[in-house]
Amino acid sequence: MRKLLAYFLFFVFGLLLVVFFVANRQMVRISLDPTSLENPALATPAIPLWAALIACLIVGFLLGAFGMWLSAGSLRRKAKDRKREIRRLEGELTLAAGDTPKKSRLLSLRR
Repeated sequence: MRKLLAYFLFFVFGLLLVVFFVANRQMVRISLDPTSLENPALATPAIPLWAALIACLIVGFLLGAFGMWLSAGSLRRKAKDRKREIRRLEGELTLAAGDTPKKSRLLSLRR
């Protein structure tokens, strides 16, 4: 039920977004020059407003994803260290039990 509600909300939001983009088809120039409104030094050529809005959404998504990737770096490092420690302890356990390590068993089966 929860998944169905989420799909419904995504559909409604997407439909509203499409209607908004279709309603805003006029051409705009985006300027980064606050001093000159008539002849800005830094401005885009005239593009549809919906294209500018989609570009802003994409840039925002990519910056957010990059920020999340950076913030999760310490977690990825911890997981890698723990995985390495688990492998080492499993190797010690197999040696203590008198078994051959898994890798050497697999290599002997391949030959």
